[in-house]
Amino acid sequence: MKCLKSETISTYLDDELEEKDRISVETHIKSCAKCAGVLEEMRSLRTAFESAEYYRAPLGFQARVLARTAALDKKKSPWFVFARFAEVAVLLAIMTVGILAGRFVMKDRAVQPENITSSLSLDLFDATPPGSLGNAYLAMTEVGNEK
Repeated sequence: MKCLKSETISTYLDDELEEKDRISVETHIKSCAKCAGVLEEMRSLRTAFESAEYYRAPLGFQARVLARTAALDKKKSPWFVFARFAEVAVLLAIMTVGILAGRFVMKDRAVQPENITSSLSLDLFDATPPGSLGNAYLAMTEVGNEK
């Protein structure tokens, strides 16, 4: 049997397991020194916490903590603003380089409206390129190619 998870041992220690599971854990702990050691460590830790003194927080502590966290939420770091500005600047730089590169490549070519229309047409893309199996199949099944 593989060793128990610490959550299972903790649940066993808190007496929150069903009877069947509790018996299974007890059986495993009797035969596994590692899990028995983990159980004893958890018991000693539990005893240490139970015997620890209880200290109350000073009056108004909770209100001060909540006020300080609210102030931190409102106050954004200047680095956050700079990071946002840098992201936008990089994006604009990339777009500018792309536009300039496109103009540089296309400066010698005259862009005619019919060229633009034909480049946007789906007729440019052939679903069955010449020499492909699909093209051969369509050629065999066409009405005019019957033998």
